[in-house]
This record gives sequence, C-alpha cells and structure tokens, in this order.
Amino acid sequence: MESSIESPKKEMYNIGLALSGGGAKGIAHIGVLKAMEEFNLKPQIISGVSAGAIVGAMYADGISPDDICFFFKQTKFFNYVSFKRQKMGIFSQYKFENMLSSVIKSTTFEELKIPLVINATELVEGKNEYFSSGPLIEKVVASSSVPIFLTPKRIGNKVYVDGGIFNNMPCRVIRKRCRLLAGCHVNPIAMDPSVDSALDVAARVYDLSIQSSTVPEKRSCDILFEPVEAKKFDIFDIDHTEEIFNIGYDYACKVLSQLTINFDKNEGSPILKMSDLDYIS
Repeated sequence: MESSIESPKKEMYNIGLALSGGGAKGIAHIGVLKAMEEFNLKPQIISGVSAGAIVGAMYADGISPDDICFFFKQTKFFNYVSFKRQKMGIFSQYKFENMLSSVIKSTTFEELKIPLVINATELVEGKNEYFSSGPLIEKVVASSSVPIFLTPKRIGNKVYVDGGIFNNMPCRVIRKRCRLLAGCHVNPIAMDPSVDSALDVAARVYDLSIQSSTVPEKRSCDILFEPVEAKKFDIFDIDHTEEIFNIGYDYACKVLSQLTINFDKNEGSPILKMSDLDYIS
C-alpha cells in the first residue's frame, strides 16, 4: 500500500535526482552529486530513501558534496547509536538523531534550499508514506530506520521503519515534476556475498528484500547511475567512505561525459544525445 505525497506547490523543475537506499553504499550518491555539479547538472528537486534521504537532506540543506564526504569520513556510525536491549531494535537512534540535527541546519522541509521528498514505511498499517513538508530530521530518521538493527521511529501515533521496504528507489514520485530525471541506485545485488557473520546475514536479507520495488522505478529515469562496483560493499561498510565516494564519482563522470543534454526553448522534454552508449546506465 502506498500513500500519496503531501506536496508543496507543483513547480516544474529541469533536473530531478532520486537517491536509493543502500546503507554505507549510499556514500556513492555523494560522488554522483559532485559529478553532476561539475557537468552543470545540479538537481533542482531531490527524492531519497534511507541512506539517500540522509545524503539528500544534507545536500538540499546546502552542504557541498565534499563537505558531506568529509563528514562521513570523520563519523563512526556506531558512535552515534546506543546499544539498548529493547523489543523493537538492537540500537537506539537518539544519538543519531541529535547528530543529524547538529549537521543539518534546516529544521523543516520548507527551509531547505532544494525541494526534498523522502519516504518511510508505516509499520502498523503496512504502507509507504512520502514526506515533503513539516519537521525534517524525524522523517529522515524514520526513512533510515533499518528494521531490527535500529529501533523504529515514532512520529505522533505512528511507527516508521526504513522506507526501502516498499520503495527503495523513489523515482516516480517526482517524475512528473522534472523534465529530466536522474536516478542513482547503489544497491545492486552481489552474486557471491560474504555471509560469515550476523551483520553479513542482516545486510544480505535487507538487500534481497528490497530489490523487487526498484525495477519499475528505475525504468522511469532518463539517466540511471548504477555503479556495479558498489556491490562489493555491504550496508555497514562505513569505513570505506573515500573508496565508495570515488566509485560513485568515477561512474557518474563516465556516463555524463558521453551525454549531451539540451533543453528546448518550449520547455518540453530534454534532448539527450549519446556518443558511445546504447542506453543511459
């Protein structure tokens, strides 16, 4: 089940960007954003889920890709979650939420410099909900609450977990609001995964459970960034920040260097020309 978006004004944007979930692999989103800026394709509206919601919120707040990357390099995730023997999750997100609040200056979606749409899974009714207005940080936390590993996020009388359960690639929610839609999917399935620990098993189950929702979403993109090298990492590989960033950056540069994008004067669909690629991914 999927809810409709609580939408701000229906403005049309030239360039939109959708950012998937993927845990630590979401650091590749930062590299993609840096490449898009260098190719003069800065997104004017962003959608994101889980890791994509975190990166998207930081970027929409006006934090540069280099500064976002530096933040992740300096941040040890397990320093920002608290171990608690609770019924609903292994780790509490209290410190994590405070950390995000200290980095992201905007307290509401309306304060962001770039419009942002994120999604989370409402656990009791079992539906996907989109957010684009009101308090920001609590909804970013809700979108990135990996079940069992992190405690669900309560907002009012509702309980939320990771939005990737129902939609790990929120492209279509902004498709009609941008003339060109780029999507970054950082969660390709590895065919030879390591499953030697409890975290390995949890990461593998998470990856497998969210794949089916991404297929129709990816098809709605004009440009799809899907760096396959990211599959060698799991969702907890936060110690490989620079390598994951470079994978996203290098892949996006390769794709964008082979494209010519022109927007016609009548504000119709963008014209894309490719030099050596048969498809844009």
